[in-house]
Amino acid sequence: MAKAQGIIGFLGVFSGLSISRRSRRLSSEEVKLVEQYRELSESDRIAMRYLVDAMHRVSQF
Repeated sequence: MAKAQGIIGFLGVFSGLSISRRSRRLSSEEVKLVEQYRELSESDRIAMRYLVDAMHRVSQF
């Protein structure tokens, strides 16, 4: 459950980075999530990108 909440939190941070990267600093929690993303293997990063893309497409409806 905690892992799922971490992933959900990361998706929120990751999706907001492209919009707000230049306008504000990341909170300490957001920095931790970005660090966790950087520690993922390349295949996990690719899977995360597909997941984030799917979430964006679903949210458009």
